[in-house]
Amino acid sequence: MKKLKSQTVNFEQIGQFLAGAEKKLASARKVFAVDEEAAYQLAYEAMLKGSLGFMLSRGVRPRTGPGHHITIIEFAEKQLGKEFRGLVAMFSRMRRKRNDTIYAVNAFISRQETEQALDTARKYLAIIRQETQKRNPQKKLL
Repeated sequence: MKKLKSQTVNFEQIGQFLAGAEKKLASARKVFAVDEEAAYQLAYEAMLKGSLGFMLSRGVRPRTGPGHHITIIEFAEKQLGKEFRGLVAMFSRMRRKRNDTIYAVNAFISRQETEQALDTARKYLAIIRQETQKRNPQKKLL
Protein backbone atom coordinates (compact mmCIF):
# COMPACT_ATOMS: atom_id res chain seq x y z
CA MET A 1 0.00 0.00 0.00
CA LYS A 2 1.21 3.47 -0.84
CA LYS A 3 2.06 5.55 2.20
CA LEU A 4 1.61 8.90 0.44
CA LYS A 5 -1.12 10.38 -1.68
CA SER A 6 -1.03 13.35 -4.03
CA GLN A 7 -2.28 16.68 -2.81
CA THR A 8 -2.72 19.93 -4.69
CA VAL A 9 -0.18 22.51 -3.53
CA ASN A 10 -2.01 25.33 -1.76
CA PHE A 11 0.33 27.83 -0.13
CA GLU A 12 -2.43 29.39 1.97
CA GLN A 13 -3.10 25.97 3.50
CA ILE A 14 0.63 25.34 3.92
CA GLY A 15 1.01 28.68 5.69
CA GLN A 16 -1.80 27.69 8.05
CA PHE A 17 -0.03 24.44 8.91
CA LEU A 18 3.23 26.27 9.58
CA ALA A 19 1.48 28.91 11.68
CA GLY A 20 -0.28 26.15 13.62
CA ALA A 21 3.08 24.48 14.25
CA GLU A 22 4.51 27.72 15.64
CA LYS A 23 1.44 28.16 17.83
CA LYS A 24 1.87 24.65 19.25
CA LEU A 25 5.53 25.36 19.99
CA ALA A 26 4.61 28.64 21.72
CA SER A 27 2.04 26.74 23.80
CA ALA A 28 4.66 24.12 24.67
CA ARG A 29 6.95 26.84 26.02
CA LYS A 30 4.17 28.25 28.19
CA VAL A 31 3.07 24.85 29.50
CA PHE A 32 6.65 23.75 30.26
CA ALA A 33 6.70 25.43 33.70
CA VAL A 34 3.62 23.48 34.76
CA ASP A 35 3.76 20.14 32.93
CA GLU A 36 6.89 18.79 31.22
CA GLU A 37 5.07 15.86 29.64
CA ALA A 38 2.42 18.09 28.07
CA ALA A 39 5.12 20.46 26.80
CA TYR A 40 6.99 17.52 25.26
CA GLN A 41 3.80 16.33 23.56
CA LEU A 42 3.11 19.81 22.18
CA ALA A 43 6.68 20.15 20.88
CA TYR A 44 6.27 16.84 19.07
CA GLU A 45 2.90 17.91 17.67
CA ALA A 46 4.46 21.18 16.47
CA MET A 47 7.03 19.16 14.52
CA LEU A 48 4.29 16.95 13.06
CA LYS A 49 2.21 19.91 11.99
CA GLY A 50 5.23 21.65 10.44
CA SER A 51 6.12 18.43 8.65
CA LEU A 52 2.62 18.21 7.19
CA GLY A 53 2.99 21.71 5.80
CA PHE A 54 6.36 20.68 4.36
CA MET A 55 4.82 17.59 2.76
CA LEU A 56 1.98 19.63 1.28
CA SER A 57 4.54 21.99 -0.27
CA ARG A 58 5.87 18.91 -2.10
CA GLY A 59 2.39 17.96 -3.32
CA VAL A 60 1.87 14.95 -1.05
CA ARG A 61 0.33 14.02 2.27
CA PRO A 62 0.43 10.83 4.32
CA ARG A 63 -2.38 8.34 4.11
CA THR A 64 -4.18 8.16 7.43
CA GLY A 65 -3.97 5.06 9.53
CA PRO A 66 -1.46 3.18 11.62
CA GLY A 67 2.10 4.28 10.99
CA HIS A 68 1.35 7.64 9.44
CA HIS A 69 3.60 9.45 11.95
CA ILE A 70 6.47 7.21 10.85
CA THR A 71 5.63 8.02 7.21
CA ILE A 72 5.86 11.74 8.00
CA ILE A 73 9.25 11.33 9.68
CA GLU A 74 10.61 9.13 6.87
CA PHE A 75 9.49 11.72 4.31
CA ALA A 76 11.23 14.51 6.22
CA GLU A 77 14.41 12.45 6.48
CA LYS A 78 14.46 11.73 2.76
CA GLN A 79 13.61 15.27 1.67
CA LEU A 80 15.88 17.12 4.11
CA GLY A 81 18.83 14.83 3.48
CA LYS A 82 22.04 14.04 5.33
CA GLU A 83 22.60 17.58 6.57
CA PHE A 84 19.60 17.33 8.91
CA ARG A 85 19.72 13.60 9.70
CA GLY A 86 20.46 14.23 13.39
CA LEU A 87 17.52 16.59 13.77
CA VAL A 88 15.17 14.10 12.10
CA ALA A 89 16.58 11.29 14.28
CA MET A 90 15.63 13.32 17.34
CA PHE A 91 12.13 13.80 15.88
CA SER A 92 11.88 10.02 15.56
CA ARG A 93 13.09 9.50 19.15
CA MET A 94 10.49 12.00 20.32
CA ARG A 95 7.79 9.95 18.58
CA ARG A 96 8.87 6.79 20.38
CA LYS A 97 9.17 8.54 23.74
CA ARG A 98 5.73 10.12 23.30
CA ASN A 99 4.25 6.70 22.53
CA ASP A 100 5.93 5.26 25.60
CA THR A 101 4.42 7.92 27.84
CA ILE A 102 0.97 7.23 26.44
CA TYR A 103 1.07 3.42 26.46
CA ALA A 104 3.77 2.31 28.94
CA VAL A 105 3.21 2.25 32.67
CA ASN A 106 6.67 3.39 33.82
CA ALA A 107 7.50 5.96 31.13
CA PHE A 108 8.68 9.34 32.34
CA ILE A 109 9.80 12.51 30.59
CA SER A 110 12.41 14.52 32.41
CA ARG A 111 12.78 18.28 32.46
CA GLN A 112 16.03 17.95 30.49
CA GLU A 113 14.33 15.81 27.81
CA THR A 114 11.61 18.41 27.46
CA GLU A 115 14.14 21.24 27.18
CA GLN A 116 15.90 19.28 24.43
CA ALA A 117 12.57 18.61 22.69
CA LEU A 118 11.67 22.31 22.73
CA ASP A 119 15.06 23.22 21.28
CA THR A 120 14.80 20.48 18.65
CA ALA A 121 11.31 21.62 17.64
CA ARG A 122 12.49 25.24 17.34
CA LYS A 123 15.42 24.26 15.10
CA TYR A 124 13.34 21.82 13.07
CA LEU A 125 10.55 24.31 12.38
CA ALA A 126 13.09 26.91 11.27
CA ILE A 127 14.48 24.43 8.72
CA ILE A 128 11.01 23.37 7.59
CA ARG A 129 9.97 27.01 7.16
CA GLN A 130 13.12 27.75 5.15
CA GLU A 131 12.75 24.67 2.92
CA THR A 132 9.05 25.29 2.36
CA GLN A 133 9.64 28.96 1.58
CA LYS A 134 11.99 27.91 -1.24
CA ARG A 135 8.93 26.49 -3.03
CA ASN A 136 7.11 29.81 -2.91
CA PRO A 137 9.70 32.58 -2.50
CA GLN A 138 7.35 35.36 -3.64
CA LYS A 139 5.02 34.88 -0.65
CA LYS A 140 5.99 35.03 3.01
CA LEU A 141 4.50 31.93 4.63
CA LEU A 142 4.87 33.14 8.25
